[in-house]
Amino acid sequence: MKMKKFIKNLTPPLLWYKMQRLRSYMHFLKYKDLVTKNSELKKIHQGKRCFILGSAPSIKKVDIKPLKNEIVFTLNNFYVHEDFNEIVDSDMEKYHIVAPIHPPQTEDEWRMWFENMERNVPKHVNMIFGLNAYEFNIKYILDKYGLFKNHKIYWYFAGVPVSKEYKFNKRDIDITNPIWSASTVSTYALLIAIYMGFDKIYLLGIDHNYICLQKEENFRFYKSSIHQRNEHKRVNFKKSDEFFATGRAFFEKELISENIKKTKIFNCSEESLLNMFEKVSLAEVLQCSV
Repeated sequence: MKMKKFIKNLTPPLLWYKMQRLRSYMHFLKYKDLVTKNSELKKIHQGKRCFILGSAPSIKKVDIKPLKNEIVFTLNNFYVHEDFNEIVDSDMEKYHIVAPIHPPQTEDEWRMWFENMERNVPKHVNMIFGLNAYEFNIKYILDKYGLFKNHKIYWYFAGVPVSKEYKFNKRDIDITNPIWSASTVSTYALLIAIYMGFDKIYLLGIDHNYICLQKEENFRFYKSSIHQRNEHKRVNFKKSDEFFATGRAFFEKELISENIKKTKIFNCSEESLLNMFEKVSLAEVLQCSV
């Protein structure tokens, strides 16, 4: 890691960016056949609406049970929510999206998390897993331990570096190609939902207000999880790092807001800092559909 940082500091930014994209694309080629199958998802839900549920503490203040009859995307560890089983128990399409994995978690920790996820996510829920250039990625874990064999699985590949110098390109959010290497799973969920053709997307529990919170255990509606155990402490993550990470997450959402006009994205969380999306009340949204 230190050597990589040293080389980066000596390399002109544009050249470094191109090197990173080339390296990522070489890894993508190993999974190209898997990822290109996403073409069957293109505009599959055109003209419909969906709800993306994140794990911010604000989700505890929302009655999500009425979403049982809606198309819903749950993210990462959301399956531990007390109402998860109820909202996915319907004939409406349900998706569970998982971000690409990475250190500092060990292979054993990732294995335990995916085993736990498999036990708790019903087989009719569509799984959408992220891949990246990390050698011991999700596919490696699932194949090695024989997991999720009875679920429908889709794969996306995160490999396009995004920084302030990045120029928006629609190809980079096409999930049959390498897409952004995003800072948060909610960005992946938005890109996937946009590709699926949804007319309206509603966000809940996606607040990006970590910089306002003091302790890592207060960042989510659950206190701890297998895949995030003492993560910040293990990588010596500082409050300043949180500001930089939040800025990147905001930049990704701003790129989507500024460049995607056909899909309307709304924020249903009162405590969310994502002001690039119009704030609406979930109660009003659901009432209007009656």
